[in-house]
Amino acid sequence: MLDQLVQAWRARHVLLIGGTGALCACMQAMLTELGAKPARIPPSASSETLCRAMTAGRISAAIAPCAHALSPQQDAAHQLAAVDALITEVREAGVPLLILCSDAPVYRAQSRPWQAGEDDALGGQTGPGLIQSLVQLYAEGAARGLLGDPVNALIVRHPPLLGTDAPAVAQYARWCRFLLAGDVVVVEQPDRQGVFAHPLDIACGALALGARSLGGDLAQSRVFNLAPGPEGLMSNRSAALRFIRREGGTRPIAEREPPAPDAPPLLCGARARLLGGFRPLLSADEALSLLLSLERSRAAGTEEAEMQRQAHDYLLRLP
Repeated sequence: MLDQLVQAWRARHVLLIGGTGALCACMQAMLTELGAKPARIPPSASSETLCRAMTAGRISAAIAPCAHALSPQQDAAHQLAAVDALITEVREAGVPLLILCSDAPVYRAQSRPWQAGEDDALGGQTGPGLIQSLVQLYAEGAARGLLGDPVNALIVRHPPLLGTDAPAVAQYARWCRFLLAGDVVVVEQPDRQGVFAHPLDIACGALALGARSLGGDLAQSRVFNLAPGPEGLMSNRSAALRFIRREGGTRPIAEREPPAPDAPPLLCGARARLLGGFRPLLSADEALSLLLSLERSRAAGTEEAEMQRQAHDYLLRLP
């Protein structure tokens, strides 16, 4: 897979539309390691700035690592307007590929734990999830030529990622800070299954799908789920105890049971495996260790260099 990624992305100009979030930073570091030439503009950039960025650098791909944050206003009208503006600029500039990544919970709730596939019913469990369902359906329609000339767009759905402030995963970064400070690690919902998806895995999966799309191999598939493997799923208590023991902590954990948000369904990543050749590499243990290293480097002011190192080491593990 590494050879395929290098061949697909080397020397390509890639425009990232995103801030300083975990996935955007991983995407930029990984593209740099693959020999691409990534540039980044904030999602709040004006249409004129977006247009200039699309046309000035012979852009081969535009990627929105957090497509659900393209507009600071979270209502449906502003979200649809933001993705429409992006699609329009991609179409007019003749950019060969657009990738929209999002962790929005777009699948409908079920009465039992389940795995959501790309063909399951949309609608979301929350208002934002419903809005993103509509936004993604709009983008898929544009990709299929239902809204004018078709745009080669991929929609990549993934679970909330380590290193973000999403309610389902925010405590894991706090574990790192507790451990670095020598404090007791507070574990919320200790019996609940944690989903330890690292942004490096998701960035690699999106780029692998993008590589296949640039090669013309994904003409009939526009929507993909990316999910951690079985080793990326673990109860919060087990993950915390293993994390503390592995990283040399000596303090016990403290367990808390605050009100928990509804858990989104687990995503089924079979389509990405079959069509994109992507399989996640990182277990929950490895993902937490990488998050700890990044938290440590952030305190030392070397976060960017650490992210680049992690991306380099990750790519060397690819077959």
